[in-house]
Amino acid sequence: METRVSDDEAKLVLSAQKGNRAALEAVLKRHEHSLYSSALAILGSGWDAQDAVQETLYVACAKIGSLREPAKFNAWLSTILVSRCFDFLRTRRPVLAPEDPPENQPHAFIGTERDDEVLQAVARLPEEQRLVIVLRFFQDLSYADIEAATGWPAGTVKSRLNRAMARLRAILAKRSVEHEL
Repeated sequence: METRVSDDEAKLVLSAQKGNRAALEAVLKRHEHSLYSSALAILGSGWDAQDAVQETLYVACAKIGSLREPAKFNAWLSTILVSRCFDFLRTRRPVLAPEDPPENQPHAFIGTERDDEVLQAVARLPEEQRLVIVLRFFQDLSYADIEAATGWPAGTVKSRLNRAMARLRAILAKRSVEHEL
């Protein structure tokens, strides 16, 4: 099953493709929070995440006319974000190792302490595992859309997701034990 947008959103995208700036702004605004959450989980830096989202929105505005299937807008937008995030990861060296994410760093978009723990656990995953978790659970993309966004074959997507979930469970279980001590 592929990830599709609602009929209402598909109509907004079609209107945006015809030059309706208000429709474009409305459809992009709906995704801004999710894009930021995903970029932050991938990049681990609020500043880089904001930059990646801004670049994603810019590209989406510039290329909305090239989108062939308005019903797949979310997957298209996620593909742009992934590309921007890969660009950031290629051009910078991480200051922290994946095993040492910033502890207790506040995240304005996270609602609960448990959400923050999950985000910190995701930050500890290797880059490819972190990416597949973000695309599947933060962006709610189907396996087919993840394949399209990353260029990975179906088996690779599934195996990376399984390994990422196992590692995430282990990290969260360990953190729960540490919190109890």
